[in-house]
Amino acid sequence: MRSQFAVFVGIIALSAWTVSVSGQDHAAGQHEAGAHTHPEAAKVANPIKATPDSIAAGKKIYDTQCVSCHGETGKGDGKMAASITGTKPSNLTDAEWKHGSSDGEIFTLIKEGSKGTGMRGYGTKLKDDDIWNVVNYLRTLGPKTAKSH
Repeated sequence: MRSQFAVFVGIIALSAWTVSVSGQDHAAGQHEAGAHTHPEAAKVANPIKATPDSIAAGKKIYDTQCVSCHGETGKGDGKMAASITGTKPSNLTDAEWKHGSSDGEIFTLIKEGSKGTGMRGYGTKLKDDDIWNVVNYLRTLGPKTAKSH
């Protein structure tokens, strides 16, 4: 009887999650229409120099926190990407960054997430220095034309 109850609770939780994700996808379509920047975030300078140690630390975090959606090479093709309906994970290797391409904008997106998408904020899970290390690592994935400030 307990196992049937546990299965029932699991089904209810999955159903609630599915409805939540579907609602997010609908909202995402409304505000993901085009690229936009975050002027205040763009002014934030990266306080962590992109040294080999910083980049390695960022890759380690990326591999544990980001790779499932964004993929090994950052193209948005991680194992979880196929199961996401609506807005797919961003391709972090291209020159077009919908939320801005300055270090400060990328930092802010990682820290706060993006409402209406599957990109959750990591501000409560990662220290600021860790997020900056991820930003430095992401710079190694994308084209050299991406702006860094």
